[in-house]
Amino acid sequence: MKNVKEALTKPAFRGLPKDGLTALSGRTLFTIQLVNGDHTFPSRGTFAHLINTFSTGVTVTVTKNQVTLDGHENKQITIIPTSVDIFLARTNANQFNLRQAAPVYITFLHMVGDDFDFYIRVSGGRAGKYLIDHPQQLPVHDILGLKHIETGQTEMDLVDAINSYGYTKLIEGSEVAFLDDDNIIKFASVTPH
Repeated sequence: MKNVKEALTKPAFRGLPKDGLTALSGRTLFTIQLVNGDHTFPSRGTFAHLINTFSTGVTVTVTKNQVTLDGHENKQITIIPTSVDIFLARTNANQFNLRQAAPVYITFLHMVGDDFDFYIRVSGGRAGKYLIDHPQQLPVHDILGLKHIETGQTEMDLVDAINSYGYTKLIEGSEVAFLDDDNIIKFASVTPH
């Protein structure tokens, strides 16, 4: 993850590029959801089927040691990562959204394999925490030590737990310590959608 800051600064892909994994190298892929077993993050509730039908984004599905990227127009890529680094970025959404009372968290997955090295962005922190706790057969690395923090069952529980623990303390000394910057929105791959 030596080039993580550079990867997060570059404009992110919002769909699977025509050049496939080659184009994703050193970049970030925005995704609309992560599916791990019977759990989907972020949760789409009652309207999940309708939302997914009309969505043009990418869905990430974890199955055993494989990750499948499902894109618009039936484009699909399946990879077998040799390493999946997981970390959360804090966004101070409360500074630009009146409905948001506190910072929120975004999951990043650093996917590394024999012929790929890129980042996946998933809205919400629960996706990352759940994958850390339920990796199936993926070689996950908990960059921030989230496994040892009780984060409850909901996104708001996770936000409260991390805010109580202290995000600065959580990322201190890690490869992503630069994410403590209050103006994290400047990173192209961290902007909310």
